[in-house]
Amino acid sequence: MERSDISEILVVGGSSAAAAYIQGVVSSCSMPSVPIASWAEALKIVGEIRERRFHATVIDLDETPADGRRFLAALQREAPSIPVIAVTGEMNGRAEWVAAGAFEVLTKPLSRAAVLTALHRAVTRSQLCAADGLGLAKPSKRSVARPLPEIIGDSETMQEVYHWISKVAQSDANVCLYGDSGTGKELVARAIHETGRRRGRPFVVLDCAAIPEGLMESEMFGHVRGAFTSAVGDRIGVFQLADTGTLFLDEVAELPLPLQAKLLRLIQNREFRRVGSNHSIRVDVRILTATNRDLAARVKAGHFREDLFYRLDVMSLKIPPLRERKEDIPLLVDHFVQQLNRQSDKQIRGVTAGTLRLLLQYDWPGNVRELRNCIERAGVMADTDFIDIVSLRQVLHPVFQTAGSHEPGGTLSDMEKALILDTLRQTRGNKTAAASLLGISLRGLHYKLKRITKDGIRARAS
Repeated sequence: MERSDISEILVVGGSSAAAAYIQGVVSSCSMPSVPIASWAEALKIVGEIRERRFHATVIDLDETPADGRRFLAALQREAPSIPVIAVTGEMNGRAEWVAAGAFEVLTKPLSRAAVLTALHRAVTRSQLCAADGLGLAKPSKRSVARPLPEIIGDSETMQEVYHWISKVAQSDANVCLYGDSGTGKELVARAIHETGRRRGRPFVVLDCAAIPEGLMESEMFGHVRGAFTSAVGDRIGVFQLADTGTLFLDEVAELPLPLQAKLLRLIQNREFRRVGSNHSIRVDVRILTATNRDLAARVKAGHFREDLFYRLDVMSLKIPPLRERKEDIPLLVDHFVQQLNRQSDKQIRGVTAGTLRLLLQYDWPGNVRELRNCIERAGVMADTDFIDIVSLRQVLHPVFQTAGSHEPGGTLSDMEKALILDTLRQTRGNKTAAASLLGISLRGLHYKLKRITKDGIRARAS
């Protein structure tokens, strides 16, 4: 970065080794930094930070995380447009600090490349906001328009998602969407495309978990006739199909390492070769990705390239699970009822009050997809023009039928485990049928079963 591109970098935690290391990286790039050793001093100058026009703030959270939370909250109130880079030794703490308002989270041990990448992203964000007159404050209580009619929800949580979409849609930065299965990651990706500069151009979807590894390269980049035994003709890959538009790579964490290298090369050079061809093809594609995994943890474990991670995760968003926005359930239920009426001869007018209470008591591990599945099946079984508890319970598994009656102290993880195992018993071990009942993908069910097995092994070992 050129000296003229930046302003001051505030580094809080100046007495720690991590803060000293970051100051050294900042100084080596001729960027001025302002070190602050104590949280008390940092909290005193929060009100001055906006006026000083810092382009980024770096905070070391390990020594006193409670003070870090207070400072981050104060900074969000007083100077929400200044990106905060949080440094922590806890790999699993990334989501918590992002939810608290951190723009980027770096895990120890730090590397120069990671620090420089984070600073570059933060400074770029700050400059874009200054140039466009944008602020990054959380949206007010007033309603933000839904970016797509298919995205349902007016809760404060979803208002923040809409606000975020409206910002990132106006750039060409690569975006990574995090969230559980069934939360609507593809809908959010489509909203970014449809409300952005590339609307009206191709939006192409590739599910990285659904394509066998041996066919993935051809699916991504295409092939020429004779490239391999079954290549009887030329084939265009998804990158060429998405040229001038947007490519959405779902379940990107499942991409094999050899293809990760080729994807990185394409992002860097904006060109690729079809399988079996020596001719390079240039493309202009915005890449949106999604995963239900922790990509940073996958990097740490050696399953995902760090350089590709930083290329794909330029902007990121965690899409909230349905259990964190239950106030949207009535709207979702109404939407799915109307959808059912359009697709069938039914004329369902809604759900009874008792049915709605039952729906609100459940935590929906399959998220919006599971709720839609439930309403469709209950609507089919309904004998009147309302979905009542009788018709609902005809299509629900035992754990759901007794929702709200569990003793205090049970965890969401325990309930999800019981739900999955009861459903498998109900389907006599048929995983495809169980996944359908749960409203999740077969691959998602396999992942949850693997986690349940691991938890059981750990419990027996302890």
